[in-house]
Amino acid sequence: MLEENRECVEVKRVNRTDEMGQQSEVEVLVLENPIFAEKKSMVQMLDQDLLRKYILFSKKTVKPKLHNIDKVKIANFYAELRQKAMEGGGIPIATRHIESILRVAEARAKMHLRDYVRDDDVDMAIRMVLKSFIRSQKLSVRTNLERQFQSYLNFSKHSYELLLHKLETMVNDETWYRGSQDAYDEIALSFKDFQSKAADLNVHDLTDFLKSDRFKDSGFSWDGKDRIVKAFS
Repeated sequence: MLEENRECVEVKRVNRTDEMGQQSEVEVLVLENPIFAEKKSMVQMLDQDLLRKYILFSKKTVKPKLHNIDKVKIANFYAELRQKAMEGGGIPIATRHIESILRVAEARAKMHLRDYVRDDDVDMAIRMVLKSFIRSQKLSVRTNLERQFQSYLNFSKHSYELLLHKLETMVNDETWYRGSQDAYDEIALSFKDFQSKAADLNVHDLTDFLKSDRFKDSGFSWDGKDRIVKAFS
C-alpha cells in the first residue's frame, strides 16, 4: 500500500503549543485518500498502526541520496553564522551543525518517501537548525542573529513572491494571446503548468502558498484540482 501511494504522501506544517505555552512549528504526516483524489482533496491522519508500518517501510526501503544539493549555500550559511555569532560574543556554531543539517534534510526526504534530497529539504533543515541554534544564545545575541538571518528564517515568504511573479507572468502571456484583458472577468491557468514553473524555483510543495492570504489577496483562487483562476476586479 505504501509503495503504491508514494505520491499521495503529504507533510504539512502546523503550529503546536506545549505545556509551557510556547509555540513551535512541527510537521504532520497525512495521507491523501486516492479514492477521493479525482473529486476533491481529502486527507486522513495516519492511525498508530499505519504510522508504525510507515516508519518501518521508510527505514527499510527509503535511502535518500544527497545528490546535487546546494553545497555552496550550506558552506556560506555555516561561515556567515559562525562569524556573526562570534562577533556578538555568543556560542560559536560547530561543524557538527553541518552534519545535523544534512541528517535533517535526509530525514525530511525520507518522510516524503523520496529517493533524493531536494533543495527545499535543505532549506527546511537549515531553518530548523538555525532556530535551535539561535534559541541557545543569550538574548542580545539572539535578537541580533534573528535580524541578520531573516532570509533563512523566512525562506517560504520569499518563495511566495517568486511564485506570484510566475503566476502574473502566466496571466500576462494568456491575456496577450487572447488579445485583451478587459474582455474577461477571469482567466484560468493550468495548475500543472504552474507546478512545472514552481519546480524551476525548487519549490515542490505548493500547499501553504495556495492557502496563503498573499495568494488570495492577489486575486487568485484554486479549484482544488487542475485550475488556478485569476479574477479581475
